Amino acid sequence: MDIRKEAEQIEEEVIQFRRDLHQYPELSGHEVMTTEYIREHLEKWEISYRLLEPTGVIGVIGSGRKTIALRADIDALKIREETDLPFQSQNTECMHACAHDGHTAILLAAAKILKEHEKELDRRIMLVFQPAEETAQGAADVIGTGILDQSDRIFGLHIFSGIEKGKISLEAGPRMASTNWFSIRIAGKSGHAGKPHECVDAGIAAAALVMNLQTLISRNIDPLDDAVLTIGRLEAGTARNVIAGEAVLEGTVRTFSKEVEEQIRERMEEMVEATASMYRVETSLDFQQASHPALKNDQTAVAEAMRKAGEVFKEKDFIHVPPMMLGEDFANYLGELTGCFAFIGGGGKYPNHHSCFDFDEDVLVQGVKLMLVFGLS
Repeated sequence: MDIRKEAEQIEEEVIQFRRDLHQYPELSGHEVMTTEYIREHLEKWEISYRLLEPTGVIGVIGSGRKTIALRADIDALKIREETDLPFQSQNTECMHACAHDGHTAILLAAAKILKEHEKELDRRIMLVFQPAEETAQGAADVIGTGILDQSDRIFGLHIFSGIEKGKISLEAGPRMASTNWFSIRIAGKSGHAGKPHECVDAGIAAAALVMNLQTLISRNIDPLDDAVLTIGRLEAGTARNVIAGEAVLEGTVRTFSKEVEEQIRERMEEMVEATASMYRVETSLDFQQASHPALKNDQTAVAEAMRKAGEVFKEKDFIHVPPMMLGEDFANYLGELTGCFAFIGGGGKYPNHHSCFDFDEDVLVQGVKLMLVFGLS
């Protein structure tokens, strides 16, 4: 198979796939129309498939002793789109702001090409159209079906703004961080703003805790260990002239090792307890187990993919990208199977998860080439 030629010939079609999907984004676990769109195309191309519950599709092409799984995530985000694209989202408050429409389009295009060359294949290729990546539940659900138990390798990719358009990062070792979520509740005693001495101010305790938690990374964790702690939500008080009686902090911790994750959790518990004592409030911490581990690419899988990629791409197409503190539930697959996950530069002015996010559609062909490389490695 001439991968370059096949991918370039399907350019118009893969762009249309992407635009169709972009107009009708759906939240995690609710990708009904998206699942139907994928199913219709697999049926049209006579690719056998299995529907997942409640959403998602697994297609199968070819046969043989070796099995390669190719994965694309299909869900969108609860964001109101502000791109003004002619194919802008038709679903209010929902948007493909993380390029999952592109990933799905790429795998659909690769599926069509692979089906056309099915007789040449010496392996079975599984097409994993996975739901619920944004909630980090989808990969675990797919694994739970047992359908990937016989797979030898699994591969995936992600289009990222902030990486030069069309450039590929395919590197061994840590690539994306594990993700922990936490919630802290603070209970004080509300009352009149003019009589703070009669109250216990949960807002003051929350503000102090936000600042103190930042020292957890800067003064407790080895500077050579990557870690991030972010408070993404802080809610306190009911009116401007009322002392806050309750406060809630919610956030995330990102790390590359279980040891650092545990160190952060233990110190966070100590800080929350100390805050209760210092500010005379009641506190509780819910620190959730990581929904997925750090994503670490297998060295052998990367080497095999790079050998095949050398037949398709030029040396200048590859770029080094440092590990990211973003989360990706593809890591759950790599806890069960060997494989690797690549980054592709999308160009674009705005970052992933922004209401104006978009990527240059030229990179879709690059993605199709890479997906075919993975399938044939």
